[in-house]
Amino acid sequence: MICSYGDKFDVDAINRHNLSPRVVINEKGEMNENTGFLKNMSIKEARKKVLEELKNNNLITEQKQISHMVNTHDKCGTEIEFLPTAQWFIKILDKKKKLIEQGKKIKWHPEFMFKRYENWINGLEWDWSISRDRHFGIPIPVWECPQCKEIIVPEEKELPIDPLQIKKKCKKCIIDAIPETKVLDTWATSSLTPQIASSLIKNRIKVPFSLRPQAHDIIRTWAFYTITKSYLHNNQIPWKDIIISGFVTLGGEKMSKSKGNVIKPQEVIDKYSADAVRYWAASSKLGEDLDYQEKDVITGKKFSTKLFNAANFVFMNFQYQPKQPKLEETDRLLLNELNKLIKSATSAFESYNYSKAKLETESFFWKTFADNYLEIVKYRVYNGSKEQKASAFYTLYNSLLTITKLISPITPFITEEIYHNHFKKYEKEKSIHLSKWPEAIKAAKTKNDEKLWEKLIEIISLARQKKSEAKKSMKAEISLTLPKSDTELLKPVINDLRAVTNAKEIKEGSLNIEIL
Repeated sequence: MICSYGDKFDVDAINRHNLSPRVVINEKGEMNENTGFLKNMSIKEARKKVLEELKNNNLITEQKQISHMVNTHDKCGTEIEFLPTAQWFIKILDKKKKLIEQGKKIKWHPEFMFKRYENWINGLEWDWSISRDRHFGIPIPVWECPQCKEIIVPEEKELPIDPLQIKKKCKKCIIDAIPETKVLDTWATSSLTPQIASSLIKNRIKVPFSLRPQAHDIIRTWAFYTITKSYLHNNQIPWKDIIISGFVTLGGEKMSKSKGNVIKPQEVIDKYSADAVRYWAASSKLGEDLDYQEKDVITGKKFSTKLFNAANFVFMNFQYQPKQPKLEETDRLLLNELNKLIKSATSAFESYNYSKAKLETESFFWKTFADNYLEIVKYRVYNGSKEQKASAFYTLYNSLLTITKLISPITPFITEEIYHNHFKKYEKEKSIHLSKWPEAIKAAKTKNDEKLWEKLIEIISLARQKKSEAKKSMKAEISLTLPKSDTELLKPVINDLRAVTNAKEIKEGSLNIEIL
């Protein structure tokens, strides 16, 4: 049994067998003149009427409720019915292999998202319908002769043009042509975004562009159609890289205005700041959906506040050091840790892995810089010799500036504020966003650096834990006993260790921390 039209398989079967369809539904969703006593009824009314007539004629032997799969509109849930209408198409079914090849020329981030693109193309059953029967949209600039059916197109210099506003005559029949009333589908025009962007800057930058950022749910539309159009127009890929994000969910379900499960961004921005929202959004991994959690936005707010306060503290008793002085060991170690962050975060950003860059930078700021280094260096800032202070100020300035630059793509507003409040008087650029990206800071290295830094942080953490458990102030004096191997390892930083832990004495022996 073939129904015209129950679903896409019926459409395909009618075309393959060259059958004449019997259409019984009009564009209003009502039964048409082919349906006799059902004419002008809605589809659901007609179903009830058919059942009524069958019952009246004793033609029903059994009746029961069933469930089956029905295609519905993704917004309103209305069942979809197929109607034959004349539309404009771009032929693509014969280009599947070539379009897959074009996709392979682009670098996908994450890489596995290319498979979705490939699967979509391999599963295509129709050519690309680029016209829509809507009131609003970009007009399709064509006319058709009612007599000879010639399609008339405007000259390029006439574009853009609305065929409903301009009359055209058929040159063969010398009669008025009929203007096209359809408009272009959204993807038929948004697929030209690279070319449109290029035209806006007088073609100074041409395709292929460097990057397309978009979500995974429109790989089959925006990504696919842009690649298709770029191939058909320019025989090129539209961009070299494409980064695929997920979308925001609420309780695991995609946010949708039609469903009403949305959070208004402006309200969150007003409450917590744009930086806090950006911080939260940058936590998502490429290709993965991100559930909205207010606590994560609050964390972003706390980060911005902490960064701002840390900058104020650093510059409270600051003396600018334009040239690198002789570095204290702890400062040298910190700068080497910072250089590892610069390398890792830069690499992450270059591969569009912004969540990794953000995670590593904020982790370094909290754990290495704010929680540990600022506490370690305090004593030298206030009580150190001229040389010790110079090393501390140089390290504080360059490490804080580097951290601020690394996180500035994620939290651009607070970093700009910090830059103007503290750094601009020493730096050349007007904005942190115009400044040079961080590069490794010159600092000597030894094979024991990583081991030494880790042991220093370990002993400091143990001392803090001991004081916390005893409910003592972090300024409480201690007697610190270290194994001989640790004493020898920590010798270059022993003065900073003594100061930050407030150790009255440091002895050799089994590891022990005694609060005095």
